[in-house]
Amino acid sequence: MALTNCTINSTSTQTPGGQAVGSLASLVLKIKPNNGYVLQASDFTNNTGSITGIASITLANSTTPYADNNEVSVTVDIDNSFTPSADVDFVIDIDGAAILKKLVPKTISGTFDTVVANATPASQSSVVYSGSGVVGSTITLFTKTFTASSGKFFETPPSYTIATGLEETYIVTVTDTYTSDVYLTARTFTVKAIVPSETISGNNIDFVANASGTIAVVSTGKITAFRLNTSTMTFDRGTRKLTIYGDVGAQFRLSMVNEDSLSYNFTTSSFINGSSFTGTIPSSGLILFDINIPAVTDNDLYTFTLSTVPFSGSQLAANIDSNGDQEVNFSISQIGDVTYTVKTDAATDSRTFTSDPLAVHIGQPFVEYDFTKTVTSVLVLTDNADMVLTRLPLAEDFISTNTNSSSGTDSSIDITSVTVSPSTLNASGNQTLTFTVVSTVDFFGSTASSHVLDLGNFMAAESVSGSSGFRLYTPTVTGAGGGLILGQHRATYNDGNGNSATASKTVAYGTASGTNLTSGTGVMYGNFYGNNLQQITLTMSAASSSAFHQTQNLTITKTSLVGVAPAQDLHYSWTAQLDEVIDASSDMTFNIAVSLTNNP
Repeated sequence: MALTNCTINSTSTQTPGGQAVGSLASLVLKIKPNNGYVLQASDFTNNTGSITGIASITLANSTTPYADNNEVSVTVDIDNSFTPSADVDFVIDIDGAAILKKLVPKTISGTFDTVVANATPASQSSVVYSGSGVVGSTITLFTKTFTASSGKFFETPPSYTIATGLEETYIVTVTDTYTSDVYLTARTFTVKAIVPSETISGNNIDFVANASGTIAVVSTGKITAFRLNTSTMTFDRGTRKLTIYGDVGAQFRLSMVNEDSLSYNFTTSSFINGSSFTGTIPSSGLILFDINIPAVTDNDLYTFTLSTVPFSGSQLAANIDSNGDQEVNFSISQIGDVTYTVKTDAATDSRTFTSDPLAVHIGQPFVEYDFTKTVTSVLVLTDNADMVLTRLPLAEDFISTNTNSSSGTDSSIDITSVTVSPSTLNASGNQTLTFTVVSTVDFFGSTASSHVLDLGNFMAAESVSGSSGFRLYTPTVTGAGGGLILGQHRATYNDGNGNSATASKTVAYGTASGTNLTSGTGVMYGNFYGNNLQQITLTMSAASSSAFHQTQNLTITKTSLVGVAPAQDLHYSWTAQLDEVIDASSDMTFNIAVSLTNNP
Protein backbone atom coordinates (compact mmCIF):
# COMPACT_ATOMS: atom_id res chain seq x y z
CA MET A 1 0.00 0.00 0.00
CA ALA A 2 1.40 3.36 -1.02
CA LEU A 3 0.09 6.44 0.75
CA THR A 4 1.89 9.79 0.46
CA ASN A 5 1.66 12.70 2.88
CA CYS A 6 -1.02 10.92 4.86
CA THR A 7 -1.64 7.92 7.15
CA ILE A 8 -4.31 5.23 7.52
CA ASN A 9 -5.21 3.50 10.75
CA SER A 10 -6.11 -0.14 11.42
CA THR A 11 -9.15 -1.57 13.18
CA SER A 12 -10.57 -4.91 14.36
CA THR A 13 -13.79 -6.58 15.41
CA GLN A 14 -14.86 -9.91 17.00
CA THR A 15 -17.27 -12.62 15.89
CA PRO A 16 -17.87 -16.24 17.12
CA GLY A 17 -15.62 -18.76 15.40
CA GLY A 18 -16.95 -21.46 13.15
CA GLN A 19 -20.08 -19.60 12.06
CA ALA A 20 -20.96 -17.02 9.41
CA VAL A 21 -20.39 -13.42 10.38
CA GLY A 22 -23.86 -12.53 9.13
CA SER A 23 -24.70 -8.87 9.53
CA LEU A 24 -21.47 -8.02 11.32
CA ALA A 25 -20.85 -4.25 10.99
CA SER A 26 -18.43 -3.08 8.34
CA LEU A 27 -14.91 -2.04 9.33
CA VAL A 28 -14.14 1.67 8.81
CA LEU A 29 -10.58 2.99 8.52
CA LYS A 30 -9.55 6.68 8.25
CA ILE A 31 -6.96 8.25 5.95
CA LYS A 32 -5.70 11.41 7.62
CA PRO A 33 -3.47 14.06 5.98
CA ASN A 34 -0.15 15.03 7.44
CA ASN A 35 0.18 18.48 8.95
CA GLY A 36 -0.12 21.18 6.21
CA TYR A 37 -1.74 18.81 3.74
CA VAL A 38 -5.31 18.24 2.59
CA LEU A 39 -7.02 15.46 0.67
CA GLN A 40 -10.12 14.23 -1.12
CA ALA A 41 -11.46 10.74 -1.77
CA SER A 42 -11.16 10.89 -5.53
CA ASP A 43 -7.37 11.24 -5.21
CA PHE A 44 -7.18 7.69 -3.74
CA THR A 45 -7.63 4.32 -5.42
CA ASN A 46 -8.58 0.90 -4.03
CA ASN A 47 -6.08 -1.55 -5.55
CA THR A 48 -6.82 -4.40 -3.11
CA GLY A 49 -8.18 -6.87 -5.60
CA SER A 50 -10.25 -9.89 -4.55
CA ILE A 51 -9.89 -11.08 -0.93
CA THR A 52 -11.93 -13.89 0.56
CA GLY A 53 -14.17 -12.50 3.23
CA ILE A 54 -14.37 -8.93 1.85
CA ALA A 55 -17.49 -8.06 -0.12
CA SER A 56 -16.49 -4.44 -1.04
CA ILE A 57 -14.32 -1.46 -0.15
CA THR A 58 -15.71 2.09 -0.45
CA LEU A 59 -13.84 5.43 -0.19
CA ALA A 60 -15.69 8.64 0.81
CA ASN A 61 -15.02 12.15 2.10
CA SER A 62 -15.94 12.83 5.68
CA THR A 63 -16.63 16.51 4.93
CA THR A 64 -15.85 18.81 1.98
CA PRO A 65 -13.03 17.73 -0.37
CA TYR A 66 -9.75 19.43 0.53
CA ALA A 67 -11.29 21.02 3.64
CA ASP A 68 -8.90 21.28 6.56
CA ASN A 69 -11.00 18.78 8.57
CA ASN A 70 -11.70 16.36 5.76
CA GLU A 71 -10.65 12.72 6.10
CA VAL A 72 -11.18 9.84 3.68
CA SER A 73 -13.31 7.03 5.12
CA VAL A 74 -12.34 3.54 3.90
CA THR A 75 -15.35 1.28 4.55
CA VAL A 76 -14.57 -2.48 4.36
CA ASP A 77 -17.81 -4.47 4.05
CA ILE A 78 -17.33 -8.09 5.36
CA ASP A 79 -19.05 -10.82 3.33
CA ASN A 80 -22.07 -12.00 5.37
CA SER A 81 -21.35 -15.67 4.54
CA PHE A 82 -17.70 -15.53 5.59
CA THR A 83 -17.07 -18.14 8.34
CA PRO A 84 -13.68 -17.72 10.07
CA SER A 85 -12.35 -20.55 12.25
CA ALA A 86 -9.45 -18.51 13.66
CA ASP A 87 -8.22 -14.90 13.77
CA VAL A 88 -7.99 -13.36 10.28
CA ASP A 89 -5.92 -10.34 9.14
CA PHE A 90 -7.20 -8.49 6.07
CA VAL A 91 -4.49 -6.49 4.28
CA ILE A 92 -5.93 -3.99 1.83
CA ASP A 93 -4.09 -1.83 -0.77
CA ILE A 94 -5.15 1.84 -0.89
CA ASP A 95 -2.97 4.15 -3.01
CA GLY A 96 -3.02 7.93 -3.16
CA ALA A 97 -1.61 11.16 -1.81
CA ALA A 98 -2.57 14.18 0.13
CA ILE A 99 -1.42 17.51 -1.32
CA LEU A 100 -0.16 20.75 0.11
CA LYS A 101 -3.00 23.10 0.85
CA LYS A 102 -1.64 25.68 -1.58
CA LEU A 103 -1.79 23.12 -4.40
CA VAL A 104 -5.50 22.49 -4.11
CA PRO A 105 -6.91 22.73 -7.69
CA LYS A 106 -9.20 25.66 -8.50
CA THR A 107 -11.91 25.63 -11.14
CA ILE A 108 -12.84 28.20 -13.79
CA SER A 109 -16.13 27.65 -15.60
CA GLY A 110 -18.70 29.43 -17.69
CA THR A 111 -20.54 29.38 -21.02
CA PHE A 112 -19.93 30.67 -24.53
CA ASP A 113 -22.30 31.92 -27.26
CA THR A 114 -21.71 32.14 -31.02
CA VAL A 115 -23.35 34.28 -33.71
CA VAL A 116 -22.57 32.70 -37.08
CA ALA A 117 -23.50 33.56 -40.68
CA ASN A 118 -22.42 31.86 -43.90
CA ALA A 119 -20.27 29.48 -41.86
CA THR A 120 -20.33 26.37 -39.67
CA PRO A 121 -21.13 25.35 -37.03
CA ALA A 122 -24.43 27.18 -36.64
CA SER A 123 -25.03 29.74 -33.93
CA GLN A 124 -25.01 28.38 -30.37
CA SER A 125 -25.88 29.67 -26.92
CA SER A 126 -24.97 28.78 -23.33
CA VAL A 127 -22.41 26.09 -24.24
CA VAL A 128 -20.75 25.06 -20.95
CA TYR A 129 -16.99 24.95 -20.45
CA SER A 130 -14.97 24.12 -17.32
CA GLY A 131 -11.42 23.36 -16.27
CA SER A 132 -9.38 22.88 -13.09
CA GLY A 133 -5.76 23.18 -12.17
CA VAL A 134 -3.19 24.41 -9.71
CA VAL A 135 -3.33 28.14 -9.00
CA GLY A 136 -1.21 30.05 -11.53
CA SER A 137 -1.00 27.19 -14.01
CA THR A 138 -2.33 27.49 -17.59
CA ILE A 139 -5.04 25.06 -18.64
CA THR A 140 -6.87 24.54 -21.94
CA LEU A 141 -10.61 25.06 -21.58
CA PHE A 142 -11.79 24.36 -25.16
CA THR A 143 -11.17 24.95 -28.85
CA LYS A 144 -13.67 26.39 -31.32
CA THR A 145 -13.37 26.36 -35.11
CA PHE A 146 -15.46 28.39 -37.56
CA THR A 147 -15.37 27.35 -41.23
CA ALA A 148 -16.75 29.51 -44.06
CA SER A 149 -19.46 28.01 -46.25
CA SER A 150 -18.52 26.88 -49.74
CA GLY A 151 -17.55 29.79 -51.96
CA LYS A 152 -17.42 32.26 -49.04
CA PHE A 153 -14.60 33.74 -46.96
CA PHE A 154 -14.19 35.91 -43.89
CA GLU A 155 -13.65 39.52 -45.00
CA THR A 156 -13.68 40.38 -41.30
CA PRO A 157 -11.94 37.61 -39.31
CA PRO A 158 -14.04 35.83 -36.66
CA SER A 159 -13.62 37.52 -33.29
CA TYR A 160 -14.37 37.01 -29.62
CA THR A 161 -15.30 39.14 -26.61
CA ILE A 162 -14.93 38.28 -22.91
CA ALA A 163 -18.46 39.41 -22.05
CA THR A 164 -18.34 38.37 -18.39
CA GLY A 165 -15.10 37.83 -16.49
CA LEU A 166 -11.62 39.28 -16.45
CA GLU A 167 -9.83 39.39 -19.81
CA GLU A 168 -6.46 38.85 -18.12
CA THR A 169 -7.66 35.44 -16.90
CA TYR A 170 -7.90 34.15 -20.47
CA ILE A 171 -5.33 33.42 -23.18
CA VAL A 172 -6.96 33.10 -26.61
CA THR A 173 -4.87 32.15 -29.65
CA VAL A 174 -6.01 31.72 -33.25
CA THR A 175 -4.97 29.49 -36.11
CA ASP A 176 -6.08 30.67 -39.56
CA THR A 177 -6.62 28.72 -42.77
CA TYR A 178 -6.32 30.50 -46.14
CA THR A 179 -7.27 29.41 -49.63
CA SER A 180 -4.79 30.39 -52.34
CA ASP A 181 -2.91 32.33 -49.63
CA VAL A 182 -5.56 35.04 -50.02
CA TYR A 183 -8.97 34.04 -48.68
CA LEU A 184 -9.47 33.42 -44.94
CA THR A 185 -11.79 30.38 -44.90
CA ALA A 186 -11.39 29.04 -41.35
CA ARG A 187 -10.27 30.17 -37.91
CA THR A 188 -9.69 28.06 -34.83
CA PHE A 189 -9.75 29.64 -31.37
CA THR A 190 -7.86 27.87 -28.56
CA VAL A 191 -9.16 29.19 -25.26
CA LYS A 192 -6.87 28.76 -22.26
CA ALA A 193 -7.03 30.16 -18.75
CA ILE A 194 -4.63 30.99 -15.96
CA VAL A 195 -6.06 29.19 -12.94
CA PRO A 196 -7.17 31.83 -10.41
CA SER A 197 -6.59 31.78 -6.67
CA GLU A 198 -10.28 31.12 -6.09
CA THR A 199 -12.78 29.04 -8.04
CA ILE A 200 -14.64 31.16 -10.65
CA SER A 201 -17.96 30.39 -12.32
CA GLY A 202 -20.50 32.26 -14.45
CA ASN A 203 -18.06 33.70 -17.00
CA ASN A 204 -19.22 34.18 -20.60
CA ILE A 205 -17.43 34.46 -23.94
CA ASP A 206 -19.11 35.67 -27.16
CA PHE A 207 -17.91 34.70 -30.65
CA VAL A 208 -18.92 36.35 -33.96
CA ALA A 209 -18.16 34.72 -37.33
CA ASN A 210 -19.67 36.12 -40.57
CA ALA A 211 -18.22 34.85 -43.85
CA SER A 212 -19.63 37.74 -45.88
CA GLY A 213 -17.05 37.68 -48.66
CA THR A 214 -17.52 35.79 -51.91
CA ILE A 215 -14.44 34.11 -53.33
CA ALA A 216 -13.72 35.67 -56.70
CA VAL A 217 -13.56 33.68 -59.89
CA VAL A 218 -10.15 32.89 -61.29
CA SER A 219 -8.21 36.13 -61.63
CA THR A 220 -7.69 37.67 -65.05
CA GLY A 221 -4.52 39.13 -63.58
CA LYS A 222 -5.42 42.76 -64.33
CA ILE A 223 -4.31 45.89 -62.52
CA THR A 224 -7.48 47.87 -63.14
CA ALA A 225 -6.79 51.34 -61.71
CA PHE A 226 -4.69 53.51 -59.46
CA ARG A 227 -5.62 56.56 -57.40
CA LEU A 228 -3.30 59.37 -56.32
CA ASN A 229 -3.74 63.08 -55.71
CA THR A 230 -1.20 64.45 -58.21
CA SER A 231 -1.84 68.13 -57.54
CA THR A 232 1.23 70.27 -56.96
CA MET A 233 2.70 70.33 -53.45
CA THR A 234 4.55 73.07 -51.60
CA PHE A 235 8.13 72.79 -50.32
CA ASP A 236 6.74 71.51 -47.00
CA ARG A 237 6.71 67.84 -46.04
CA GLY A 238 3.50 66.02 -46.88
CA THR A 239 1.85 62.63 -47.35
CA ARG A 240 -0.15 61.39 -50.33
CA LYS A 241 -2.10 58.13 -50.42
CA LEU A 242 -1.58 55.89 -53.45
CA THR A 243 -4.02 53.03 -54.04
CA ILE A 244 -3.45 50.27 -56.59
CA TYR A 245 -6.62 48.35 -57.58
CA GLY A 246 -6.82 45.02 -59.39
CA ASP A 247 -7.98 41.45 -59.62
CA VAL A 248 -7.09 39.25 -56.68
CA GLY A 249 -3.70 37.69 -57.35
CA ALA A 250 -2.65 40.22 -60.02
CA GLN A 251 1.00 41.24 -59.65
CA PHE A 252 2.73 44.55 -60.29
CA ARG A 253 5.95 46.44 -59.80
CA LEU A 254 5.94 50.05 -58.53
CA SER A 255 8.84 52.49 -58.44
CA MET A 256 9.20 56.18 -57.61
CA VAL A 257 12.18 58.48 -58.21
CA ASN A 258 12.79 62.16 -57.55
CA GLU A 259 14.38 64.55 -60.05
CA ASP A 260 17.83 63.57 -58.73
CA SER A 261 17.08 59.92 -59.71
CA LEU A 262 16.96 58.77 -56.07
CA SER A 263 14.59 55.83 -55.61
CA TYR A 264 11.89 55.74 -52.96
CA ASN A 265 11.96 52.99 -50.31
CA PHE A 266 8.36 51.76 -49.92
CA THR A 267 9.27 49.88 -46.73
CA THR A 268 10.82 52.77 -44.78
CA SER A 269 8.89 55.51 -46.64
CA SER A 270 12.09 57.41 -47.40
CA PHE A 271 14.65 57.91 -50.16
CA ILE A 272 17.30 55.89 -48.29
CA ASN A 273 18.28 52.59 -49.96
CA GLY A 274 15.24 52.83 -52.20
CA SER A 275 14.12 50.21 -54.72
CA SER A 276 11.03 49.13 -56.61
CA PHE A 277 8.16 47.42 -54.82
CA THR A 278 6.66 44.13 -56.02
CA GLY A 279 3.09 43.48 -54.92
CA THR A 280 0.20 41.02 -55.29
CA ILE A 281 -3.40 42.22 -55.02
CA PRO A 282 -5.02 40.59 -51.92
CA SER A 283 -8.64 39.63 -51.32
CA SER A 284 -9.58 43.26 -50.60
CA GLY A 285 -8.84 44.09 -54.25
CA LEU A 286 -6.40 46.88 -53.43
CA ILE A 287 -3.08 47.83 -51.88
CA LEU A 288 -2.70 51.20 -50.15
CA PHE A 289 0.58 53.13 -49.79
CA ASP A 290 1.34 56.21 -47.69
CA ILE A 291 3.82 58.19 -49.83
CA ASN A 292 5.90 60.54 -47.68
CA ILE A 293 7.14 63.57 -49.64
CA PRO A 294 10.06 65.26 -47.82
CA ALA A 295 10.53 68.98 -47.26
CA VAL A 296 12.74 70.58 -49.94
CA THR A 297 14.33 73.95 -50.65
CA ASP A 298 13.88 73.98 -54.43
CA ASN A 299 11.46 72.56 -56.98
CA ASP A 300 11.28 68.78 -57.21
CA LEU A 301 9.45 66.20 -59.34
CA TYR A 302 8.47 62.69 -58.22
CA THR A 303 7.84 60.22 -61.03
CA PHE A 304 5.98 56.95 -60.45
CA THR A 305 6.19 53.93 -62.74
CA LEU A 306 3.56 51.19 -62.47
CA SER A 307 4.36 48.08 -64.51
CA THR A 308 3.31 44.45 -65.01
CA VAL A 309 6.13 43.66 -67.47
CA PRO A 310 7.94 41.20 -65.13
CA PHE A 311 4.79 39.08 -64.64
CA SER A 312 3.54 36.96 -67.51
CA GLY A 313 0.15 36.34 -65.88
CA SER A 314 -0.64 39.98 -65.13
CA GLN A 315 -1.37 43.06 -67.21
CA LEU A 316 -2.46 46.68 -66.92
CA ALA A 317 -6.05 47.38 -67.92
CA ALA A 318 -6.50 49.36 -71.14
CA ASN A 319 -8.03 52.33 -69.31
CA ILE A 320 -4.67 53.07 -67.64
CA ASP A 321 -2.36 51.70 -70.35
CA SER A 322 -3.55 53.18 -73.64
CA ASN A 323 -0.54 52.05 -75.68
CA GLY A 324 -0.48 48.51 -74.29
CA ASP A 325 3.18 48.51 -73.21
CA GLN A 326 2.21 47.35 -69.67
CA GLU A 327 3.72 50.45 -68.09
CA VAL A 328 2.23 53.76 -66.96
CA ASN A 329 3.93 56.86 -65.53
CA PHE A 330 2.48 59.62 -63.35
CA SER A 331 4.03 62.32 -61.17
CA ILE A 332 3.74 64.87 -58.37
CA SER A 333 5.42 68.28 -58.56
CA GLN A 334 6.76 70.16 -55.55
CA ILE A 335 7.18 73.87 -56.20
CA GLY A 336 7.68 77.12 -54.26
CA ASP A 337 5.62 80.30 -54.03
CA VAL A 338 3.79 81.62 -57.11
CA THR A 339 2.65 85.14 -58.03
CA TYR A 340 -0.74 86.71 -58.64
CA THR A 341 -0.58 90.09 -60.39
CA VAL A 342 -3.28 92.75 -60.56
CA LYS A 343 -2.66 95.54 -63.07
CA THR A 344 -4.18 97.72 -65.78
CA ASP A 345 -3.60 97.35 -69.50
CA ALA A 346 -2.02 100.83 -69.61
CA ALA A 347 1.05 99.49 -71.40
CA THR A 348 -0.98 97.97 -74.25
CA ASP A 349 -3.98 100.32 -74.49
CA SER A 350 -4.43 102.32 -77.67
CA ARG A 351 -3.91 105.56 -75.79
CA THR A 352 -0.70 106.30 -73.94
CA PHE A 353 -0.47 106.70 -70.16
CA THR A 354 2.38 107.96 -68.03
CA SER A 355 2.24 105.04 -65.55
CA ASP A 356 1.71 101.29 -65.72
CA PRO A 357 0.59 100.39 -62.18
CA LEU A 358 0.53 96.85 -60.82
CA ALA A 359 0.38 94.92 -57.54
CA VAL A 360 1.99 91.53 -57.00
CA HIS A 361 0.83 89.00 -54.39
CA ILE A 362 2.68 85.78 -53.43
CA GLY A 363 1.26 82.50 -52.14
CA GLN A 364 1.95 78.80 -51.75
CA PRO A 365 0.42 76.64 -54.47
CA PHE A 366 -2.75 74.67 -53.74
CA VAL A 367 -3.04 75.63 -50.08
CA GLU A 368 -6.76 76.01 -49.39
CA TYR A 369 -7.50 78.48 -46.62
CA ASP A 370 -9.80 77.75 -43.69
CA PHE A 371 -11.02 81.35 -43.89
CA THR A 372 -11.99 83.80 -46.61
CA LYS A 373 -8.66 85.18 -47.82
CA THR A 374 -8.72 88.50 -49.66
CA VAL A 375 -5.94 90.62 -51.10
CA THR A 376 -6.22 94.31 -51.93
CA SER A 377 -4.43 95.95 -54.82
CA VAL A 378 -4.11 99.74 -55.15
CA LEU A 379 -3.31 100.89 -58.69
CA VAL A 380 -2.49 104.55 -59.30
CA LEU A 381 -2.91 105.41 -62.99
CA THR A 382 -1.53 108.73 -64.33
CA ASP A 383 -1.55 110.53 -67.66
CA ASN A 384 -0.60 113.96 -68.96
CA ALA A 385 -4.07 114.26 -70.54
CA ASP A 386 -7.49 114.13 -68.91
CA MET A 387 -8.85 110.65 -68.21
CA VAL A 388 -12.64 110.64 -68.64
CA LEU A 389 -14.77 107.87 -67.11
CA THR A 390 -17.76 106.92 -69.27
CA ARG A 391 -18.95 104.55 -66.51
CA LEU A 392 -17.59 103.00 -63.34
CA PRO A 393 -15.31 99.97 -63.69
CA LEU A 394 -16.79 96.50 -63.09
CA ALA A 395 -15.33 93.16 -62.05
CA GLU A 396 -16.18 91.99 -65.57
CA ASP A 397 -13.68 94.52 -67.00
CA PHE A 398 -10.76 92.36 -65.86
CA ILE A 399 -9.09 89.93 -68.23
CA SER A 400 -8.13 86.83 -66.24
CA THR A 401 -5.19 84.53 -66.84
CA ASN A 402 -4.85 81.22 -64.96
CA THR A 403 -7.32 82.29 -62.29
CA ASN A 404 -10.48 80.25 -62.88
CA SER A 405 -9.18 76.79 -61.81
CA SER A 406 -10.12 75.36 -65.21
CA SER A 407 -6.89 73.37 -65.36
CA GLY A 408 -4.74 71.51 -62.87
CA THR A 409 -2.24 74.38 -62.69
CA ASP A 410 -4.63 77.36 -62.38
CA SER A 411 -5.28 79.45 -59.30
CA SER A 412 -8.80 80.02 -58.04
CA ILE A 413 -9.04 83.79 -57.60
CA ASP A 414 -12.03 86.10 -58.24
CA ILE A 415 -12.38 89.87 -58.33
CA THR A 416 -14.70 90.77 -55.47
CA SER A 417 -14.89 94.53 -56.06
CA VAL A 418 -13.25 97.42 -57.88
CA THR A 419 -13.62 101.10 -57.07
CA VAL A 420 -12.07 104.23 -58.59
CA SER A 421 -11.31 107.65 -57.15
CA PRO A 422 -12.32 110.21 -58.25
CA SER A 423 -15.44 108.49 -59.56
CA THR A 424 -17.29 111.33 -61.33
CA LEU A 425 -18.44 110.27 -64.79
CA ASN A 426 -17.75 112.34 -67.92
CA ALA A 427 -15.68 114.78 -65.90
CA SER A 428 -12.58 116.57 -67.11
CA GLY A 429 -9.46 117.56 -65.24
CA ASN A 430 -8.61 114.12 -63.85
CA GLN A 431 -5.05 113.09 -64.71
CA THR A 432 -4.70 110.70 -61.74
CA LEU A 433 -7.09 107.81 -61.04
CA THR A 434 -6.71 105.42 -58.09
CA PHE A 435 -8.23 101.96 -58.49
CA THR A 436 -8.77 99.79 -55.39
CA VAL A 437 -9.23 96.12 -56.30
CA VAL A 438 -10.25 93.44 -53.80
CA SER A 439 -9.67 89.80 -54.84
CA THR A 440 -10.88 86.63 -53.08
CA VAL A 441 -8.28 83.84 -53.10
CA ASP A 442 -9.43 80.22 -52.75
CA PHE A 443 -5.93 78.94 -53.56
CA PHE A 444 -2.87 79.75 -55.64
CA GLY A 445 -2.09 77.43 -58.53
CA SER A 446 1.30 76.26 -59.72
CA THR A 447 1.69 78.90 -62.45
CA ALA A 448 1.64 82.68 -62.32
CA SER A 449 -1.83 84.24 -62.62
CA SER A 450 -3.19 87.72 -63.21
CA HIS A 451 -6.18 90.01 -63.55
CA VAL A 452 -5.69 92.88 -66.03
CA LEU A 453 -8.12 95.79 -66.00
CA ASP A 454 -9.27 96.70 -69.56
CA LEU A 455 -9.33 100.50 -69.35
CA GLY A 456 -10.96 100.91 -72.76
CA ASN A 457 -14.19 99.41 -71.46
CA PHE A 458 -15.04 102.44 -69.34
CA MET A 459 -12.61 105.21 -70.25
CA ALA A 460 -12.90 107.53 -73.24
CA ALA A 461 -10.11 107.58 -75.77
CA GLU A 462 -7.67 110.43 -75.38
CA SER A 463 -9.19 112.41 -78.26
CA VAL A 464 -12.81 111.87 -77.20
CA SER A 465 -14.66 114.48 -75.13
CA GLY A 466 -16.47 113.72 -71.99
CA SER A 467 -19.82 113.55 -73.77
CA SER A 468 -18.77 110.57 -75.87
CA GLY A 469 -17.99 107.00 -74.86
CA PHE A 470 -19.09 103.41 -74.88
CA ARG A 471 -21.43 101.16 -72.93
CA LEU A 472 -20.22 97.64 -71.98
CA TYR A 473 -22.49 94.62 -72.28
CA THR A 474 -23.48 93.51 -68.75
CA PRO A 475 -25.28 90.16 -69.09
CA THR A 476 -26.53 88.12 -66.12
CA VAL A 477 -27.11 84.38 -65.69
CA THR A 478 -29.71 82.43 -63.70
CA GLY A 479 -30.63 78.77 -63.18
CA ALA A 480 -28.67 75.48 -63.10
CA GLY A 481 -28.33 75.58 -59.34
CA GLY A 482 -26.44 78.87 -59.36
CA GLY A 483 -22.71 79.36 -59.28
CA LEU A 484 -22.23 79.98 -63.01
CA ILE A 485 -19.83 82.79 -63.99
CA LEU A 486 -20.08 84.78 -67.20
CA GLY A 487 -17.05 85.64 -69.30
CA GLN A 488 -16.72 88.35 -71.95
CA HIS A 489 -19.54 89.00 -74.43
CA ARG A 490 -18.89 90.57 -77.81
CA ALA A 491 -20.97 91.49 -80.85
CA THR A 492 -20.75 93.27 -84.22
CA TYR A 493 -22.96 96.23 -85.23
CA ASN A 494 -23.31 99.04 -87.83
CA ASP A 495 -26.09 101.63 -87.51
CA GLY A 496 -25.34 103.20 -90.92
CA ASN A 497 -24.59 106.55 -89.27
CA GLY A 498 -20.90 106.03 -88.65
CA ASN A 499 -21.23 103.99 -85.46
CA SER A 500 -19.90 100.48 -86.00
CA ALA A 501 -17.67 97.85 -84.41
CA THR A 502 -16.63 94.23 -84.98
CA ALA A 503 -16.55 91.69 -82.14
CA SER A 504 -16.66 94.50 -79.61
CA LYS A 505 -17.36 94.32 -75.89
CA THR A 506 -19.06 97.75 -76.02
CA VAL A 507 -21.54 99.85 -78.02
CA ALA A 508 -20.66 103.49 -78.82
CA TYR A 509 -22.70 106.38 -77.53
CA GLY A 510 -25.09 107.60 -80.22
CA THR A 511 -25.63 104.21 -81.85
CA ALA A 512 -29.15 104.31 -83.30
CA SER A 513 -32.20 102.52 -81.98
CA GLY A 514 -33.09 99.53 -84.13
CA THR A 515 -29.45 98.64 -84.79
CA ASN A 516 -28.95 94.86 -84.98
CA LEU A 517 -26.24 93.28 -82.87
CA THR A 518 -24.92 90.27 -84.83
CA SER A 519 -22.28 87.56 -84.59
CA GLY A 520 -22.42 87.77 -80.82
CA THR A 521 -20.22 85.45 -78.79
CA GLY A 522 -20.21 84.59 -75.10
CA VAL A 523 -19.02 82.05 -72.55
CA MET A 524 -20.06 80.95 -69.09
CA TYR A 525 -17.98 78.92 -66.62
CA GLY A 526 -19.10 76.43 -64.00
CA ASN A 527 -20.61 73.02 -63.27
CA PHE A 528 -23.21 71.55 -65.60
CA TYR A 529 -23.51 68.37 -63.50
CA GLY A 530 -22.82 65.77 -66.18
CA ASN A 531 -25.30 67.14 -68.73
CA ASN A 532 -24.05 67.13 -72.31
CA LEU A 533 -24.51 70.01 -74.75
CA GLN A 534 -27.87 68.71 -75.97
CA GLN A 535 -29.16 68.46 -72.38
CA ILE A 536 -28.55 72.16 -71.67
CA THR A 537 -31.17 74.79 -72.66
CA LEU A 538 -30.38 78.52 -72.86
CA THR A 539 -33.05 81.22 -72.96
CA MET A 540 -32.18 84.90 -73.53
CA SER A 541 -34.42 87.74 -72.27
CA ALA A 542 -34.27 91.51 -71.75
CA ALA A 543 -36.21 93.79 -69.43
CA SER A 544 -38.24 96.66 -70.82
CA SER A 545 -35.91 99.06 -69.03
CA SER A 546 -32.90 97.73 -70.92
CA ALA A 547 -31.47 99.05 -74.17
CA PHE A 548 -32.55 95.86 -75.97
CA HIS A 549 -35.82 95.01 -77.76
CA GLN A 550 -37.60 92.35 -75.73
CA THR A 551 -38.47 90.12 -78.71
CA GLN A 552 -36.95 91.42 -81.92
CA ASN A 553 -33.85 89.47 -83.04
CA LEU A 554 -33.23 88.24 -79.47
CA THR A 555 -31.63 84.80 -79.96
CA ILE A 556 -29.03 82.56 -78.32
CA THR A 557 -27.49 79.30 -79.64
CA LYS A 558 -25.15 76.87 -77.89
CA THR A 559 -21.92 76.12 -79.78
CA SER A 560 -19.70 73.95 -77.55
CA LEU A 561 -19.20 72.52 -74.05
CA VAL A 562 -15.57 72.14 -72.97
CA GLY A 563 -14.04 70.50 -69.89
CA VAL A 564 -15.24 68.09 -67.22
CA ALA A 565 -17.57 68.86 -64.31
CA PRO A 566 -17.21 70.83 -62.12
CA ALA A 567 -14.90 72.98 -64.31
CA GLN A 568 -16.64 73.45 -67.69
CA ASP A 569 -16.90 76.22 -70.29
CA LEU A 570 -20.16 76.64 -72.24
CA HIS A 571 -19.73 78.73 -75.42
CA TYR A 572 -22.65 80.21 -77.36
CA SER A 573 -23.59 82.76 -80.05
CA TRP A 574 -26.26 85.43 -79.69
CA THR A 575 -28.03 88.31 -81.45
CA ALA A 576 -30.13 91.26 -80.29
CA GLN A 577 -31.56 94.57 -81.45
CA LEU A 578 -31.18 97.97 -79.77
CA ASP A 579 -34.38 99.58 -78.59
CA GLU A 580 -32.96 103.04 -77.84
CA VAL A 581 -30.17 105.41 -78.80
CA ILE A 582 -27.17 104.47 -76.66
CA ASP A 583 -25.95 107.02 -74.10
CA ALA A 584 -24.22 107.02 -70.71
CA SER A 585 -27.38 105.85 -68.92
CA SER A 586 -28.25 102.95 -71.23
CA ASP A 587 -28.84 99.65 -69.41
CA MET A 588 -26.87 97.03 -71.35
CA THR A 589 -28.19 94.11 -69.31
CA PHE A 590 -29.76 90.99 -70.73
CA ASN A 591 -30.33 87.70 -68.89
CA ILE A 592 -29.40 84.16 -69.89
CA ALA A 593 -31.50 81.49 -68.17
CA VAL A 594 -29.98 78.00 -67.99
CA SER A 595 -32.00 74.82 -67.52
CA LEU A 596 -30.66 71.25 -67.32
CA THR A 597 -32.22 67.92 -68.23
CA ASN A 598 -30.51 66.36 -65.20
CA ASN A 599 -30.78 68.79 -62.30
CA PRO A 600 -28.27 68.74 -59.43
